[in-house]
Order: sequence, then C-alpha cells, then structure tokens
Amino acid sequence: MNNNAPSFASRGFFPRGSSRSSSAQQGLSARVSRRVVLRALGASVALPWLESGKLRGGDRGVVGPKRFAFLFFGDGIHPPEWWSKGSGSSLELGPAFTSLEAVKQKVNFVHGLHHPEDVVGGHAKGAAGILTGVRPQGGRDIQAALSLDQLLAQRLGDQTLMPSLVLACERPVSGFHESSYSMMYSSHVSWSSPVSPVPAEIYPALAFDSLFESKGNRTGVSVLDYVQEQLRDVTRKVSSADKSKIDEYATSIREVEQRLAKLEQRQQADPADAAASSFQRPANGVPNQLDEHSRLMCDIIALAFQTDRTRIATLLLTNNLSGQVYPFLGLNVDHHNYSHSWQNREYASITRFWVEQYAYLVRKLDAMQEGDGTVLDHSCIVLANEQWTAHSSPKIPLVMSGGLAGTLKTGRTLDYESAKERRMSSLYLSLTDRMDVRLTEFGNSNEQLPEI
Repeated sequence: MNNNAPSFASRGFFPRGSSRSSSAQQGLSARVSRRVVLRALGASVALPWLESGKLRGGDRGVVGPKRFAFLFFGDGIHPPEWWSKGSGSSLELGPAFTSLEAVKQKVNFVHGLHHPEDVVGGHAKGAAGILTGVRPQGGRDIQAALSLDQLLAQRLGDQTLMPSLVLACERPVSGFHESSYSMMYSSHVSWSSPVSPVPAEIYPALAFDSLFESKGNRTGVSVLDYVQEQLRDVTRKVSSADKSKIDEYATSIREVEQRLAKLEQRQQADPADAAASSFQRPANGVPNQLDEHSRLMCDIIALAFQTDRTRIATLLLTNNLSGQVYPFLGLNVDHHNYSHSWQNREYASITRFWVEQYAYLVRKLDAMQEGDGTVLDHSCIVLANEQWTAHSSPKIPLVMSGGLAGTLKTGRTLDYESAKERRMSSLYLSLTDRMDVRLTEFGNSNEQLPEI
C-alpha cells in the first residue's frame, strides 16, 4: 500500500456525532466497541463492525445494522432486454442483467410496479416523484414531498454519524420545463421536505472527506496515516479474522484515496479540465469519464455502509432529460436524445451500463464480511428508473438486492403487472416496516406489497 496517498479537505458535514466519536476514543483502552472511531489531528476513521468477543462487550449475537440505498437513472430503459423469469435455481436473466448473474440469488427482479402517471410521467417531474409517490406541483412554487430515504434518515439517522449520504453523478438543472414544471424536480430524488430537495454531492473527493472528517488541507498524507497508532492498538485486541477485515478495509480506503489522487494529478496537468470545474475545489474536480465517476461514488457508498457512517444512501446517476454522454460506449449523442430511440442498440448499451454500475456496488457489498453474512445481506439496495420508455410509465423498472438482515427473501422474479396491488408506494411501506420504521401510509398507499 502507498502510504503517501493524499487526503482532501472537509466541508464540515457532520451535524451529529462528534461527542460520540470522542467517547469512543476515550474508552478505547478500557473496552473497544464493535464500531470504533479513531481520531488524530483532525482525521477520523470508523472501522467496520467487528465480531471479536472483546469488541462486542454485551452485544453478543447482534447482527449488523440494516441499511438502505437507492440508485436512480432517468428517461426509461431498453425494454426488450429488461426481463427475468423463474426463481431460485431456475432464475433466468435477460441481457440487461448479465452483470448480476454472479449474485442473482441475492437479487429480486421486480416487474410491473406502478406509480400514478401524474407522479412520474413526462420528463420533468419523474425524479422528484420516484421516491415520494406524490405528484410534484407545477408552476412557480416548489411543492414535492418527503422522500423515502429522508424519512428513514429522520427516523434512524441519530444512530449514525451521518443521517444520510446523498450523491449525484450529474449536476442539477435550473429553470422550467415547457410543461411548466421546475427543472429542480428533474434532478433531485431526495427531499427532506416538500419544498427542500437535499443538495447532492457531485464531487467524489468531497464525498470521501465527509466520511472521514479529514480536516484541513493535508495534501500528500492519507487519513490512515493520522490514526496508525490507534489502528495498531485496536488490531492487537481482535481475532485474526477481524485483523484481516481491518486490513481489507484499510486497503479499500487507500485504493479510493489513490484514485482520487490520480484524478487530481490529471486535472492539474490539464488546465482545460480544471477550468471546466466551477465549484469550490476545482483542483479535485469531477472525473472526465462517467464510468470512473459512478464507480467512485459506489465505492464511497460501500465504505460508508461498511463503517456504519450512515445507513441511508441515495445516488442519482442521471437526471431526467439527462445530458450524460458515453464516449466509452462508442456513443456520441447525449443520454436524453438516445432515450427517444429506446428500442435501438445504442440505448440498450446505456441500460446495460447502468445495471453494471449497480452490480459493481452489489458485488462490492457482498464481498464485505459481516457476522455470519455480508454487508449486502444486511442491506436493501434498489436500482430504479421512473419510466419504462422515454415518454411512457406503465410500470417502473426496478431491481432490489440484499436480504435486509433476513427479512427479505431473494433470488426471485416478482411480477405484479396483473396483480390487484401493484403500487410502488406499497413496496416502500414494506421496506420501511422491515427497516423497523412503522408507517400507516406513504405516498398513495396504506398497505404493504404482497409477496415481499
């Protein structure tokens, strides 16, 4: 491992948890908690959940925490390849899901769920409606609804240092669509109130900083270097299996830091790239390649879940009316234009690409051991699009991975297209119930989804 990988400056994201982190540090010599926060010179690292008896204290038998992540891409999918059939050993996947083949027994392929047309129909408002189940208001006044991720963050967020992590791979859009809806609706899936979209972090370096509280500008020094002594102290007190887990986790941090360092070096070497960034820290920038950007964001979600920094994450991969471009797929037109030819091979490759990014995160979480299972086994990771094709939303394209600590059966095709109850909001009620958040209604539903 490279001990000279750089760290990046923090933006002070943490409204909660500083006292909790301090108490964990003060009690380190007496008893180590299962999730340790190490601090030194303004840097902090939260270790994964560890299973050694010394680290468990009175928590013997407690499984890892339940987690929820939602990944969104807009403007429809390529329907001919988006299919699955069967369950268990007979589960077959369409070409859109090839990248999920290795983990398909931990995935549910959910077909036929529906949001009302006025919630997600058309280009302008679908992103705002996908996680709320409520139609955004047209005209000059902004009026959406509390989104599922932020409801969970409000109910569960005090259990972690960060109530939620909200990321994006595409910048938000301003102005109004010709349909009279604010473009704010097209580029925000996460809403903390009907009038307040949650600002999404688009910069991987700043998202990384928010996880590890790396204060100050210490270019050339890893956050791990500031906590090495404490890290060695913890390692001496755990089992060999947990030592391996800590080593694996530290390697993951190094790898992300090194990739961010390479990004910074490239942008410093290319003034045109640096000038293209107008945010607070242009030197760190946004990756030029969308595939690199999305993988970094998935890595950050994985680290956040592995360390229990947060249990709720949202990643907007594309806006509605997306301007994302895919030169690495051999395509030379933007996402939205290709969506109007959704039946063609070009759009098929875009659909497969986004499923591949989702599969990357799912496989990464499934490789992180936690208790008798993996981080994925204690999570629910959803990928969804607001429309079936570019201008039609008879059903929601949806994939859902992870067992949520044994409360979700996986490895299934679930087809609700002809079912009496097929509301997307009913699925959300089922998921909140399994996250131990009891609701009587959400969106346009007051009942849970059958078969989940």
